[in-house]
Amino acid sequence: MKKILLLFLLITTLSFSKENVRAVSTSQFTTEILLAIGAENQILGTAYLDDEILPELKEKYDKIPVLSKGAPTKEQFYALNPNLLTGWKSIATPKNLGTVEELKENGVKVVFTKSQDTSKIEDIYDDILMFGDIFNLKDNAKNVVENMKKDIIKVTENNKNKKSIKVFAYDSQESAPFVVGGSGIGNTMIEIAGGENIFKDTNFSFGLGTWEKVLDENPEVIIVIDYGNISYKNKIEYLKNNSPISQLEAVKNNRFIRVPLSYISAGVKVDKGIEIISSGLREEKK
Repeated sequence: MKKILLLFLLITTLSFSKENVRAVSTSQFTTEILLAIGAENQILGTAYLDDEILPELKEKYDKIPVLSKGAPTKEQFYALNPNLLTGWKSIATPKNLGTVEELKENGVKVVFTKSQDTSKIEDIYDDILMFGDIFNLKDNAKNVVENMKKDIIKVTENNKNKKSIKVFAYDSQESAPFVVGGSGIGNTMIEIAGGENIFKDTNFSFGLGTWEKVLDENPEVIIVIDYGNISYKNKIEYLKNNSPISQLEAVKNNRFIRVPLSYISAGVKVDKGIEIISSGLREEKK
């Protein structure tokens, strides 16, 4: 009985030395956070690359094994002998790497970012600082956060007292548009950049909208999120030639802003994503 109790305590108080973190990252945004703070030597493998890695991080990234385009198998994961897992929350499910409880029982601490579920830029900063603490890279993490803050403050100041531009942020799908909603980081980015998301009143980060809503709102600019098997060019062709909104002025006049998915995810590219959106919106008003 005492042996069983001791084993239980070891499992439930799972921890590790900050000098001995062996991590697997299963999202591009967490991978880039870890690379940005200098944790590349503690990353055993990555997965779920949405698009191009930040140029200044690519040399580091290329030295780390890519386990899978999507979710790695349990065999691939445990073969590396990791003690930390981070990335998309969906990775810790029975159909992927197992539940959080199962992973803990196998000696793996699971760390998910809180900014996956909120619309606050501050939560991204907190996530970066959290990883700085976990990987014993606090000063590096603080520097990353301070640089992001400076970039975002600059865009905020430039857009002060300027009229907001009505925006439709299109992700994918044809029967009903999959869009950027009002409860995620994408909506916050649009607002900081000087836009007004036509789906801002929804309670999802990404979700299904309606073409009728887009027609009624008549957005001035359309953000098109680029990733996956359907290219940005193909999405534009659909919107212009076959979609229910093909006759909107924004579509006919090619008022599109390309935003790669990783630039509108809750990571170290958020400041750059805001700059892309802001520049695109102001170009369209000239």
